[in-house]
Amino acid sequence: MGFNPSRVVFMEALKDVLSLRKPMREYKFEIFRRWGWSKEDLLVAFRKDPCFMHLSEEKIMKAMNYLVNKLGRPSTDIARNPLVLSYSLEKRIIPRCSVVQILIAKDVVNNDLCLSSFILITEKSFLERYVYKFQDIVSQLLSVYHSKIDLLDVEIQVQKFCGTEKL
Repeated sequence: MGFNPSRVVFMEALKDVLSLRKPMREYKFEIFRRWGWSKEDLLVAFRKDPCFMHLSEEKIMKAMNYLVNKLGRPSTDIARNPLVLSYSLEKRIIPRCSVVQILIAKDVVNNDLCLSSFILITEKSFLERYVYKFQDIVSQLLSVYHSKIDLLDVEIQVQKFCGTEKL
């Protein structure tokens, strides 16, 4: 599988393989195949974070649906950073994606940001890099982030109160 036996991740992978019975592993593989992952994508994800196989189908489906269908991220991006799936959709993923989407819409950050560059970093780093840094350009960033609402909800509210004006 491509693991170095002297690394901690090897032990995690071994533990995960042994703790999941074959039918459950196949079932989890099938969930990701539905999202377009190849066998290679599954192996890449497993090498990066073997624990992602223990996530519930509901958690996987909700996160993938949001990231792929709502934000338009390629599902293979998630395979390269499967740890993203373990974070709370409501408490971390949606607020951070909302802030980043606003910054993209304002052309202050690139549209090709890797998920790991803003989902996997600490709260302090995220606030410094994506909220405080651009607070003077987009004054509502902190409130969007702390209100933990989805960007699409923000857009609907802005359109409701300001006509068709965008953020």
